[in-house]
Amino acid sequence: MVFLVPFDGSPVSEAALARAVDHGQALDEQVVAVSFVPTGADYAERRKWIQPDEDFATETASADLRRKIEEATDDAERSFEARANAPTDGIGDHIRQAADDVDASILFVGASDEADDRLTTPFGDIAVDADYDVFIVRSH
Repeated sequence: MVFLVPFDGSPVSEAALARAVDHGQALDEQVVAVSFVPTGADYAERRKWIQPDEDFATETASADLRRKIEEATDDAERSFEARANAPTDGIGDHIRQAADDVDASILFVGASDEADDRLTTPFGDIAVDADYDVFIVRSH
């Protein structure tokens, strides 16, 4: 089994990664964290990560996410990073592809209280026709 965690460095994704690592250690299963880093500045600007006309440092963002993942995991787990264009092109498709690539059995997803009970937020239709279970981790 492989536990997959979409990780963007947010508190809810950190909570999901921590929960997946706890379950992975208890069940002796592998944890894979996947991050999708936008390759253009448009998404980063919309999210107010950068100012208009400012360049987005994709490599820096990628390295920061990898560092956070490595801090939360140990040598028994591995991290996996994928790149996608701005997530507005359907992050759910990228998550499902990553789950297929690593043969994930459980997808651990962080969700804030504002996300309500819909599995379509914030990643799109991640539970539609999935070959994996979805574990929603709420962060308080």
